[in-house]
Amino acid sequence: MTVYIETERLRLRDWREEDLLPFQQMNANRQVRRYFPSLLSYKRSEYDMMKMNEVIQAHDIGLFAVELKETSGWLGFIGLNYVPEESKYTFAELPFYEIGWRLIPEVWGNGFATEGATAVLNYAKDLGLEEVYAFTSENNEASRKVMEKIGMKHFDYFEYPDLSKYHPLKRHVRYYKDLKR
Repeated sequence: MTVYIETERLRLRDWREEDLLPFQQMNANRQVRRYFPSLLSYKRSEYDMMKMNEVIQAHDIGLFAVELKETSGWLGFIGLNYVPEESKYTFAELPFYEIGWRLIPEVWGNGFATEGATAVLNYAKDLGLEEVYAFTSENNEASRKVMEKIGMKHFDYFEYPDLSKYHPLKRHVRYYKDLKR
């Protein structure tokens, strides 16, 4: 197992087989998926975990599994997702890296997302990335606060492409961080 990033309390590492069940449970949790269009099936979560690990293995960058150093307990993921030019989005800035996180509700409010995301931004800068974006539903105040705490600035609003114009999560917000500074 490779640990890519360590913070005071966290290890950001490769995915392991034993991460699958808690990852599946997290993605089937309505509280966790509140700002997503739907819950994820166990099969879809298994596929996503496999793909995330493949990206990390190939590039040493991606959406890392996160564990608490004190207990070695799995908490979720934090990392970078590459958004290619040929994606569903129509942003003029494509391609780019998007920073993201998803943690189990039992650890929300402890600063883990901020701690891990700050470390990921430093890691990205060390790898030579020049900018990073983040986006979420306009209503997701918790994630927006993390974005602001890690030094990201509001960039724009957009409509999420896969949702009907009446869907309550249609309107999204995007944040930006210049890593060259």
